[in-house]
Amino acid sequence: MTHHAQDGRSGDDGMSSPTQNSSDSGRAHLGGSGADAPHHGGAGSGGPSHDAWSRRWSAWSHSWSRWSRTPGAGMFLLGAALAFGVIAASGEVAGAVRSMRQANTIRVKGVGMAPVSADQAWWTGTVTARAATLPEAFQKLESSTGALRAFVTAGGIAEKDVDIDSVRTTAEYGRDAEGNVTNQVEGYTLRQSVTVWSSDVKQVERLAMRATDLIRDGHEVSSGSPRYLVSTIEALKLQLIEQGTANARERAALLVDGSGGRLGALVSASQGAFDIVCAGSAEFDGNGSYDTSCIDKEARVVVTLEYAVD
Repeated sequence: MTHHAQDGRSGDDGMSSPTQNSSDSGRAHLGGSGADAPHHGGAGSGGPSHDAWSRRWSAWSHSWSRWSRTPGAGMFLLGAALAFGVIAASGEVAGAVRSMRQANTIRVKGVGMAPVSADQAWWTGTVTARAATLPEAFQKLESSTGALRAFVTAGGIAEKDVDIDSVRTTAEYGRDAEGNVTNQVEGYTLRQSVTVWSSDVKQVERLAMRATDLIRDGHEVSSGSPRYLVSTIEALKLQLIEQGTANARERAALLVDGSGGRLGALVSASQGAFDIVCAGSAEFDGNGSYDTSCIDKEARVVVTLEYAVD
């Protein structure tokens, strides 16, 4: 209904009043005809003056004050406030439910582990020869390199698995009485390496341990540490990922079943580092380490799975 401004002569309900006469024309009612509607024009537009708008606002405020004191007005306002509160609360609850559902997942890690033995090995022995002249040094080097090569092949390594490196030559300069290096060449040092690649890892291990026996025969030989490799890394990795995935799912099912839930669909999956360490070692650093110093190893991969929980 349309509410009219009151002038003290309204009815007892305070909700309506007769149309104002000319003596009360300063208290125009809101929502009147188009002639009384607000008109935002510039100067000379014929719109109400500032004083007219002040009188209208005063009349509306007076009417609202009278209406708000009538019986039932308070209950109406309370009901409206509660209605708006329920709507707002419903939105918050819906958001909370969505958040709960989004967060209703479980993330677990599974581990795949397996023993593995190296099936490839490589080793390098280095021969050194020293002499006052290059020809003498080279003659010695040939003799020592030949002796090392014969030692390797006699140990069961095929010729095709033996590689002879190029000769490295170093001129040795003399020193004066004060220990400073001079320009005078006093001798030469020559070095040459013999490298072995073989699938007979045990034989390579024995060669590496016994190569320095040639020192007794006058050959200057140094033995490097053998390296033991696994040639089936990719197949091994797939095997361990499968194992780790099964292990992670088993863990997730155990946790969910124990809490009264049901394991849902897989949300995400990721593979962690793939490590190969010596057997019995606990030094899995999680950075993809690969220890080549031993024949018997242990491989490990970590898999992370995230499941929905129903």
